Amino acid sequence: MATYTVNTAKHAVLTPSTVDIVNLNNPTSFLLITNRTTSGDPIYFTFGDPAKGVPTPVIGADDNYVVTIGMTLSLPGDGTSPQVKLISNSAQAYSIQVV
Repeated sequence: MATYTVNTAKHAVLTPSTVDIVNLNNPTSFLLITNRTTSGDPIYFTFGDPAKGVPTPVIGADDNYVVTIGMTLSLPGDGTSPQVKLISNSAQAYSIQVV
């Protein structure tokens, strides 16, 4: 498991079947998550206010968001500094940004 703390954006590659945790220090109106790879598996993730607890994502499970290959997903934020947890079956390059 890798844990990162950044201000506005993180760009990394997932280790297969291992959760990455990204803590963003800036409050968000929108959260952008991009699966930057051109082949492989989707990325499953959860996000929210870390003070309230963010569930650990599970590959292919209900109640997890998913970003498929080459996809960017834009989600509304709640004005807090979010935590994002991500997982995939394969090494997938991803980007997370708060805007």
